[in-house]
Amino acid sequence: MSSLDPTLAQQKLMSSWNGRAIDDRGILRTLNEGGSRPPLLWIFNSAEEPVRFAKALGDDQPLIFSRSSHLLVPPDDDPTEVRNILTEYLFGELKKQFPGSHFDMGTSCQGSGIVMKLSNRLREADISVGHLCIVNCSLPQIDTNLPALLVYGDEDEGHNPFQRDSGAAETRAKMVFSKYRKLVLKTRHGQYYLPENAKEIIAQFDLFRSQPPPAMLQWRRLALLLLGGTKAWRGGY
Repeated sequence: MSSLDPTLAQQKLMSSWNGRAIDDRGILRTLNEGGSRPPLLWIFNSAEEPVRFAKALGDDQPLIFSRSSHLLVPPDDDPTEVRNILTEYLFGELKKQFPGSHFDMGTSCQGSGIVMKLSNRLREADISVGHLCIVNCSLPQIDTNLPALLVYGDEDEGHNPFQRDSGAAETRAKMVFSKYRKLVLKTRHGQYYLPENAKEIIAQFDLFRSQPPPAMLQWRRLALLLLGGTKAWRGGY
């Protein structure tokens, strides 16, 4: 492969990261792998983030993770090509290692482009994706039609698109997600994976994932109406 391949630079950047390497290059790793729950798939920016997050999750929750394109693209360059290459690499490894699996996915900061595209690619390969947790990210340009928990900090308004233009942000969120909920933490930039924040994100994401999708809620309402009508009809005799 070309020396310009960003997966080679990613390999060097992740060489000292914790967690067992799932792929040959160590770009895809896992912590808490002995847990019994379905694994979460996450994209982080720095080496300490997955360690903190895995600890907050607890031993029973496996975490599969990789790294964003942070530091791989100069500030003034378009990161799309690099992110696409990283996405395709992760897609190939996940398809090979976890065929037919189910993932809930999350990311923070610069990982959103990878997570959005990867969630679509996985579903093309019959690997289901349930919910997204998007922490401190701009609203994506890629439509996933998945439910998403959007997490921001009350002291990090510059990274919250709903603070800049709430109308445009609401419109965009409705376009790219099947449903969404906003969570604002009492925190600032760079502190989302501190223990107290990580635990709150996990608790709220668990709650969000436990709620049935809108179509299921509509079906339940219809069933209750039909059941009520049936009881009323029967009560007339």
